[in-house]
Formats: sequence, structure tokens, C-alpha cells
Amino acid sequence: MDPVTSDALIRSAGLIQSPFCLVIFDTELRIASANEAAERLGDGIPATRWAGRRLGEVLPHLDAGLIEQSLRRVLATGEPVTDLEVGSRAGDDPGGERFWGCVQFRIGGPDGKAAGVAHVMREVTERAHSQRRLALADEASARIGTTLDITRTAEELLEVAIPRLADVGAVDLLATVIDGDQHAPHAHDQKMRLWRAAVQSADGSPTPTGYLRHAWLETDPAKLYHQRLVAGLPVYLPAFGAMTTEQIKEVNSGTGLDRLMAAHAAGAHSLMVVPLVARGVIMGMVVLYRHAGSEPFTPADLALAHDFVARAAVPLDNARLYTRELATALALQRGLLPRRIPGVPGLRLAYRYVPAETSAEIGGDWFDVIPLSQDRCALIVGDVTGHDMTAASLMGQLRTATRTLATLGLTPAQILTRLDQITADLTDAETSATCLYAVHDPGTGTCDIARAGHPLPAIARPGHPTAFPHLPPGLPLGTGLADVPYQATRLHLPRGSTLVLYTDGLIESPGADMSTGMARLARTLATLTTLPVTDACDTLLATLAPSPADDIAILMART
Repeated sequence: MDPVTSDALIRSAGLIQSPFCLVIFDTELRIASANEAAERLGDGIPATRWAGRRLGEVLPHLDAGLIEQSLRRVLATGEPVTDLEVGSRAGDDPGGERFWGCVQFRIGGPDGKAAGVAHVMREVTERAHSQRRLALADEASARIGTTLDITRTAEELLEVAIPRLADVGAVDLLATVIDGDQHAPHAHDQKMRLWRAAVQSADGSPTPTGYLRHAWLETDPAKLYHQRLVAGLPVYLPAFGAMTTEQIKEVNSGTGLDRLMAAHAAGAHSLMVVPLVARGVIMGMVVLYRHAGSEPFTPADLALAHDFVARAAVPLDNARLYTRELATALALQRGLLPRRIPGVPGLRLAYRYVPAETSAEIGGDWFDVIPLSQDRCALIVGDVTGHDMTAASLMGQLRTATRTLATLGLTPAQILTRLDQITADLTDAETSATCLYAVHDPGTGTCDIARAGHPLPAIARPGHPTAFPHLPPGLPLGTGLADVPYQATRLHLPRGSTLVLYTDGLIESPGADMSTGMARLARTLATLTTLPVTDACDTLLATLAPSPADDIAILMART
């Protein structure tokens, strides 16, 4: 199609002043004519001088290759295109990347053959940005926060952000967040210590050159980096690669300067730092870089990153709160358990308490060793039902009551009877506890044991299979049924015997019954009889419960 004919076509159709950009091409994809809206997108070349040029010559900031590829398909097939979207970015455009929705259709000549092709564009930047935000938000909701582990949540954040937002990203978390403290400092004059919890690059490298992971940095209150962080404002340096060392020093100094300089040397040419803020608490920052081959960040990118980080900060804050609650719960739990166990004649002792990895609540597992008269000692392991403050409170009271009763010279069966009534008085009908109470006498080599609904103890000896002695089960503590007495059994423990008392978390696992767990316990203990008792205790835990779903208490005694 010649320029005169195409220009006449535009004018006759009333498209010369249309708000939509219109460009008509001949069959060689050279421009025949364009309207005024298209001219306004160019580099100052009047539309009257576009004839005979290629699209990339007059509109260099459009993705001309994608447009021409589609135009060839329209010319060849005659099928119009109505859903093509292309981007453009002008180097001096403060708005950054713009998006255009395109319609293309073939123009027929008098002979019925293709005479050219028309390309119509309208700007859809706002719609494209909205769709991009929604898509990123949907993915963030689906993929970030699958666990309550802070480091894993930071990694998930970057797995979504890279490469959608940047070529390289890092998450730096405040020390107060890592430690589970309630609040991070907000004062402008206080230094902040941050831990690089996660790093991700578009090429999949876990630690890209120049981007340290698992290292500390300290911010300088006098520098922009620190001031904007504590104010909850981003640092936006789209021309980071062109900055001099002195200019980078003005942004940050100290350890932070080392990181910026390393990233600069690694080829980062554009930088954004977005604070991680949720529920009014500053938790750290997300650092995003682009390298050679990628366009610099734009204000639109910054707005998108800000929305994304704000959404991702919520699951990260949930992990922070979980860490804080877990630290508080564990501190309370350990405060209720023995700080150390006494040495007793005739026994080498080891103990372990391991909280469940899947809960920030407090368990009711406990153990104790109580010296008695005539070189005897009491060995106790118990478990209160539930994982809450009630269970922890009852556990503390039962442990105190047990120590008091042990001084009265009562038998194991009598002590469990008293504890049963105490538990019934302290709790409601839905709360109970199990307990195993043993008294070892080194003079006779015997051990009197009574249990209240608790798992059987295990006895391991070198050269012998592990045994679970038959003991009357007894009812859990808290029934208050005085007419159903507890019974004690006397066992003989030869020299070198290992008596293992434990709570059910050691032998219970998803998808397996308790008998399977006891069989695994027996096989494992049979291999540990020659190890020092402390090593045997650690190996037992590592083998049977590396990631426990329930609290575990173990008390191991070797004669």
C-alpha cells in the first residue's frame, strides 16, 4: 500500500485525530502512514516523514520485534489479532515502563490480495500494572508462609520475588526478630544489627558472588540507609551502577558499605531497598538488585515491590510471633523442670527434654530424680495431657507434690494413689496425667516400679534383647478412684543394666501404632548398651525422634 492511499484511508475513516495510535504498513512491513496519536509517541520525527521506515526507527522504545512478528502472521493468514500486549520504556520517561494493547488486521487491495496491514494501539499501563500486582499477590499468598520458620519464610519471599522483580534479592532481618524479641528499635539514633537470612538469584545460585548470606551488618544512624529504614521508607537508587564510591558512602557505611560495594563490583546497576513492616513493627528489609541486561528499576517497579513486601511481611511477622511465643513457652517449660539432677549411688544418669517442633505451646512432660534414705533414689517420668498453660501448671504442681510425698517414706504404689487424688482435686474431668514412679536400691540391686497409665519402661543389657517388664498398667492420675489401687513390681537390675523411662512422644509417630514404636525403641537400645549413658541418650533421640511431633522426656539410668 502506497503512502498516499494509506493516508487517504486514515483521513476518510476519521482516524487522523483518533486517541488511538494507528500505523499502516505495506506488505514489506514498511510504514505507509500514521495518525497524530502515533506521532506523539515518536522521537520528534513528524509522521509525514515516517513513510518507508521500519517501526523500530520511529518508535525505538516499543518492542518492534514482537509487533512485526505478529504483523507477518496477520499478513500470511488474514486472521486479525485482538489481544497483543507490548511494553515500551523510554530512558528519560519518569513513569517508567508503559504497556499497550494492540489490534492488528489485514487491509485488502482492489484485486482482493493483501495490500498492507494496520496496527492500532491504546495504552493499558494501569491495567497491566494492576494485573501484575494481583498476580504477584496471588502467588505470594499461595507460596509465602507455608511454615512458621523465619528463615524458610524469608526464602519463600525471595522465591516469589526473583526473577519477577529483580535479578538478585536478599532479606535482612533485625537481630530482635531472629531472637524473637517483641519489638525492634525505632529510634533514629540507635544502630541496627541485621542478619542476612536469605539470598536468591535469577540463575538459581544460592549465594551469588558479592551477596553474602548468614552474615551480620550494622547500620549507621547518620546514613540514608538507616534513616529511611527506621522511618519505614524505601531506598530507591535506579542508577546505582553509575554511582561512585563516595556517593555510595553517602548512602551507607560500615558493614553495609561493604555489601553495597561488593554488589556494585558484582555488576548490580539498579537497587531498591524496601523495609519489612507488619503490624507497626519493623522486621528488616528486602534488598533487590538488577544486573546488566535488565532495565533499571522504575517508580512502577518500586510501587509493585512495596505492595509485594507489605503482603509478604505478614507471614514473616507470624513467624516472628511464633518464634517469640516458642521462646517464652520453652523458657517457662524449662523453668518447671529440674535444672540439673543429683548424683546418686549406684547409678549413672542422663536425661533429655525435647519440645515438639510443631507447636509453640507448652507441654506437660516432666522427669525428676529424688535422693532418698539409705542411698536409694526415686526416678520419675510423667506426662500431663494437653499442650497449654493448664498442662504446664499441673505438671509443676505434680512435680512439687511428688517431691514432698517422696520424703514421707511411702511406697511407689502409695505415692501414685496420693497423686491420683491430688490430680483429681486440681483439675477437671477432662484433664489427666500418666506417671511412672520407680525406687532404686543399690544395696540390693532392685527397683520397685509402679505406673499410672504410663508407657512401660525399657531395660537394656549387653548381650541381651531389650525387655519391657510386665507391670500392672494402673489408671491415669486424676480419676480419684481409691478402690482401684496401684500396684508396684520389684525388678532385679544386674550391673550394667540400663533402665529407660520416657514419655509417649518417643515411641509415637504418624501412621504407626505404639507397638511399632516400642519395637523400634527395643532395636535401637540394644545397640547402645556399650555407649556412655549420655551418648546413648543423644543417639536414642536422634534415631527415633529427629523432628518430634510431641514433647519428649527421657530419663536413662545405668547400674
